[in-house]
Amino acid sequence: MDNPEGSLTSVGAARLRAAHQLLDGSPKLLADPVILQLLDTGQLEEIRNNPGYFQEPRLLGLRSHIILRSRYTEDRLAQAFARGIRQYLLLGAGLDTFAWRRPPGMSDLMVFEADHPATQEQKRQRLLRAGIGYPDHYERIPVNFEPERAGDLKPGRPGGPEPERAGDFEPKRPGGPEPATLRDALEKSTFDLTVPSFVSCLGVMIYLSGEALDGIFRCIAGLPAGTEFVFTFGRRRSLPDMDQTASRVAEAGEPWRTFYEPDELEAKLRAMGYASIRFLEAAEAAALYYTGRAHGLPVPLRCSIATATV
Repeated sequence: MDNPEGSLTSVGAARLRAAHQLLDGSPKLLADPVILQLLDTGQLEEIRNNPGYFQEPRLLGLRSHIILRSRYTEDRLAQAFARGIRQYLLLGAGLDTFAWRRPPGMSDLMVFEADHPATQEQKRQRLLRAGIGYPDHYERIPVNFEPERAGDLKPGRPGGPEPERAGDFEPKRPGGPEPATLRDALEKSTFDLTVPSFVSCLGVMIYLSGEALDGIFRCIAGLPAGTEFVFTFGRRRSLPDMDQTASRVAEAGEPWRTFYEPDELEAKLRAMGYASIRFLEAAEAAALYYTGRAHGLPVPLRCSIATATV
């Protein structure tokens, strides 16, 4: 992600989440009123004034995948919370809004958002314009997942009134090397590396190099037993709509880079020490989230959502 203004694809995903709130039937597959506050007025008007465009098969299918991955992840998180998990780490959080709409019963869940600092600043500015502050039990962790591009990043938990100027990341403790890996970044934050956690990485891995992905997988594998990792991965393209999407994101400067099929991904993770890996199949997704629902979203033709436990 080389755009100094932040990730363009994160804004694209936010637009589709907003389209779900504005155009799709109820009950929603994912209720997310906060996302409507993070988009500009012009972006919301575009959705309202052009419903036919957002109902085209390509965008409808992509919207379904984006909404499904968040709903499935948050359902798995609720189950992990019931087991006693109290840390949630979002890798490549983008404009995710869970920290601002968490269920009341999960108020003591500590939410960590790890992302590129430019994208974190993009989100901070949108929150500021919307008059939304940072919630309790929340911390942002700046990190560049590509090892050759890791820079001078200092994590910090926002607290109190939002500063008037942009971009201040206060270090939790001075000194020591700057974070060159995800593990380094976590060590410089208040994230507790000694307890099981819940981790997600949605819509991110396809944009990273194989080396960066291996670093993420190894880092999570090094967390305590009981840690659960839900993520999406890129599968090799076989549908015309996927080729169109790939071309669009490449033009935006964020090309797809790494692909896996489930069997090779499972072999890789087991070799790294993960205890179990399972993939959400389209039939299971249909039964859980689409059958008898009035939201109008189509079942994704191929799911690329996995959960792995340490």
